[in-house]
Amino acid sequence: MHGLEYRCERRLRRWSWLLAPALIFAVAFEAGFEGCSRAQSATSAPAPRRILLAQALQIASEHNRMLKAASLKRRSAVDQVTEARAALLPRLDALENYSYTDNPPLVFSNLLAQQEFTAADFALSRLNFPAALSNFQSQIMMSQTLFAGGSVWAAYKAAGYQADAQTWQATRVRQEVQFAVIQAYYRALLAEQEAQVIERALAAARAHRDRARNMLKQGMVVSADLLRSQVVVGSLRQQLVSAQSLIEIARAQLSDTLGVDERLAPLGAQMPATLKPRGLAELREAALRHRPEVKIAYDRIKAAEQAVTIARAGYLPTVSLATTYENDSEELIRAGNNYSVFVFARFNLFNGFATRAKADAAQSDLERAIVLRAQLLQDISVEVERAYRTLEAARENLAVAERDNAYAADALRILENRYGAGLATNVDVLDAQASRRAAESRSVRAKVEVAVDFAVLDLAVGQAPSGLE
Repeated sequence: MHGLEYRCERRLRRWSWLLAPALIFAVAFEAGFEGCSRAQSATSAPAPRRILLAQALQIASEHNRMLKAASLKRRSAVDQVTEARAALLPRLDALENYSYTDNPPLVFSNLLAQQEFTAADFALSRLNFPAALSNFQSQIMMSQTLFAGGSVWAAYKAAGYQADAQTWQATRVRQEVQFAVIQAYYRALLAEQEAQVIERALAAARAHRDRARNMLKQGMVVSADLLRSQVVVGSLRQQLVSAQSLIEIARAQLSDTLGVDERLAPLGAQMPATLKPRGLAELREAALRHRPEVKIAYDRIKAAEQAVTIARAGYLPTVSLATTYENDSEELIRAGNNYSVFVFARFNLFNGFATRAKADAAQSDLERAIVLRAQLLQDISVEVERAYRTLEAARENLAVAERDNAYAADALRILENRYGAGLATNVDVLDAQASRRAAESRSVRAKVEVAVDFAVLDLAVGQAPSGLE
């Protein structure tokens, strides 16, 4: 036995000479990492302002560019309703015309309009070769469509349906922006928490490395234990650098989603309440009642019905009324006055079957809108079920992840104690640390997935995020 112990000791000494440079390099590598980290912290930008999720939603409601664009589009649709309504009202125009001519018919008519015509103006020389005459003509004209086959009223109603559709579209954009804010908020929070997991793992790895160093001095372990522990510390340092970079990226994405230039960061987790006691059937019914897309589809069908009316109006006559008051003067001193009343009727006899083609196209668009609405209802039903079942699975995964995390923590504590007593190997402890880190990371991710999936269900049902404010 003494000979075997002697040979083992000589072999360990031989490996110690080979592993010593690696140990020195690993220590220097970590020291360099720590120095770079301290230098980077000293020159980094100021700390971001931390906000709650409710504050993030409020900031987005005021600054998000997609919301502003949706609001402007809705305002444009409302203005188009006003434009369409104007066709139902009389139109009043003022016209001003000046002429200076010696054209015989124009001179003759202008003299009559100015009420300055005399018997001398019947002379053939004046009729054939009149002197140039100035005429200032002022008119006030009112026109009104009396009948257009219902197309004017239908256009007004169609504009109203389009405006309603844009209102519902703005509502949907607001819901989607709220979901995007929740998603960006929890992504930033996840990046920070994963970095914290790595920091805790790094602290545990350093503590184990220090223990291995002390045990090596006491001759209880070989130098390979210390070297492998040091390698794990260096690897975690690299992971921490990458995690800190992901934090900055996630914060930038959060600020971009909110529509601000200021760098913001989440203040803390705001986990949703448990799933409301509603069944899948009830959630589907709520989605069909609340989803803005359903309202939009209805408005589009109504607008398409009005488009059919407008197209078929081409088969009917159009009747319009126009009245004119006119003032004619040569020098803006004394003027001749007159008025006129006109009634116009127009009936298309043949236009190459364009009216029929327009009516058929409008009818096809109407039928298409009906088919798309039916498909939309089916898609919403599937989307709600997918979101519901995904959330249920996420909640179950969270329970499993938290239990596994507790198991991994207990296992690591036991192995660390056994290693200190010489009853466990260094590999056992390092494997337990890796398992602990992975379990804690899964637990953090599971919590975020529950929060985001809860928002996904709210979005699928067509309501503002609940349980998060």
